[in-house]
Amino acid sequence: MTQKSPITDSPWLWFTLFSAVGLVSLLVTGGKYGHRQATLERKAQARIAVAQGLEVEEDAAGRKTAQKVPKYSEPGRTKISLTPLAVVLGTIFVVCLTMLIREQSRMKNDTQTIDVGPMAN
Repeated sequence: MTQKSPITDSPWLWFTLFSAVGLVSLLVTGGKYGHRQATLERKAQARIAVAQGLEVEEDAAGRKTAQKVPKYSEPGRTKISLTPLAVVLGTIFVVCLTMLIREQSRMKNDTQTIDVGPMAN
């Protein structure tokens, strides 16, 4: 009879756990990184606008306004989103969980089969 190895010996368990922790961390802290990403993008967009030379006009009251100002990024509306990372982590989690379940069911079936040996008449 073969001895069943513990589930912690399976690499699929560890891939599943690490991807789950990464996915949960991303979902929990996603808002914080969304605000940070928007701030970084706004700074980059402002640098590009200044480098391209903004046209500043002065009205009759003496107020200066910039013309052709780009639409800046805001939280939730950034050019670079965290969605692809969440999709990749979710896919890795589902694949690894499927493989773990498959491996465990195969091991369970292997331990349930009983080798009777040749029948004696």
